[in-house]
Amino acid sequence: LHLWAPMSSGQMANWTLIHTARDRQEAELLRGMLESNDIHAIITDQRSSVYPMMGNIELLVDRDDVLRALHVMGDRTDL
Repeated sequence: LHLWAPMSSGQMANWTLIHTARDRQEAELLRGMLESNDIHAIITDQRSSVYPMMGNIELLVDRDDVLRALHVMGDRTDL
């Protein structure tokens, strides 16, 4: 379980969306893959609690790690 402190808009400016996941499991699997390669990643779950099918689950990395993260993920985003 990862707990994240709230981030200011200035801190979020350094994070870049690299993948929109179908479900939380896919996002966690990809985050684990990235973190095992020393790439810090966060998941934002923008789904509605009332309508969970509405909204996105997004995987973000620091903008300096985008190319490396995409390389690590390769074709594995079709989980």
